[in-house]
Amino acid sequence: MIGTAASIVILPVLVYDLTGSAGLTGLVTATRLVPYLFLGLVAGPVADRGNRRRLIIGGNLAEGLLAATIPVAAAFDALTVAQVFVVAILSAVAFVFSDAAVFGAVPSLVPGDQLAGANGLLASLSSVADVAGPVLGGVLIATIGAEHALAFDSATFVFAAAVQLTIDSDFRRPGGPAGRPSIREQLGTAMRFVREQRTVLTLIVVGFGNSVAIGIVLGLLVPWSVEVLGYERDDARLGVLYAGVGVGSLVAGLLFPRLFAPGRVAFLTPASVAWSALMSATLLAAITWLAPVAVAAFSFGIMLTITIGITYRQLATPDHLVSTVNTLGRMIASGGQPLGAAVGASVAAAATVSAAATAVLTATAVGALLALRGRDTGLQSSPPGAASGGF
Repeated sequence: MIGTAASIVILPVLVYDLTGSAGLTGLVTATRLVPYLFLGLVAGPVADRGNRRRLIIGGNLAEGLLAATIPVAAAFDALTVAQVFVVAILSAVAFVFSDAAVFGAVPSLVPGDQLAGANGLLASLSSVADVAGPVLGGVLIATIGAEHALAFDSATFVFAAAVQLTIDSDFRRPGGPAGRPSIREQLGTAMRFVREQRTVLTLIVVGFGNSVAIGIVLGLLVPWSVEVLGYERDDARLGVLYAGVGVGSLVAGLLFPRLFAPGRVAFLTPASVAWSALMSATLLAAITWLAPVAVAAFSFGIMLTITIGITYRQLATPDHLVSTVNTLGRMIASGGQPLGAAVGASVAAAATVSAAATAVLTATAVGALLALRGRDTGLQSSPPGAASGGF
């Protein structure tokens, strides 16, 4: 996580150093998302049909070796921007498959009554990495240069693969259906499962609305801070504002195990989305000292909604479908963020960004409340269909 977060800073700096093009610099950041949208429907079934441990280790090693090619090429003065983009795209492809396997690995290692705690811990670690990684990336860029800084990213992936090798498991729960369905059959079964499990379907749709709001707020946080709060373009308070995002996510991860229970989802999901809507509306006040607090509170609600959706899907879905269903949910949510950024860009004035996010989140909260009202979201001790694979 830390290596990936560092590379989010390192890669754009490297591309800008090589080309001086703002357009190409922005494009390299988007490469992390695009492969997920195209390959997620394949990666989920592949992870559900095979050995998830090997897939995770293979993905980590692939990303590590790809990152290592950049400092090697730089050492021979042969680095080109084309190589940087190829590495970024292929690394993102490897991530799609290893990430799909992780969705199934966590519930296979952790008892159901401890899954909320595990996911809360992972969310907290991710939040810390999102803060520490870019800082570390900036230090590495300043000391050894962007092209050599990726050697650190490479080392983190190799280290992660080595740690995975110490776990004697294929990251699968016992039981499951006999046979090995094709990827198309696997995907069809997963889609039928989502359609029939209305709570899972609702949480995926909520995830999309949540992601649209993320795109609106975070995509235009800098223009909003300059045009509305009166920050300078190089204002140090921008760092504080972005740090609020990490702080809110960290607190959500720490509190999640105490807040989550399957039976509370019908109330907790609309409440977390409504909280984010309220905090987004608070940004309309444009009070400078309140802005970092409101951004942190907004991020808290956003991360809480995300972790609720992931945890419930993992608990509700049988092992032979869990990677496919969760990857499908991530794909839909990922599509919401660029849409949100486009919505934010189209509102013309930065002052209306928080109003747009508030409207999206309010509609999402109301929809979640209506869809989940009166629904029993409690689960049995084992996921439906886990023993026989039936539905």
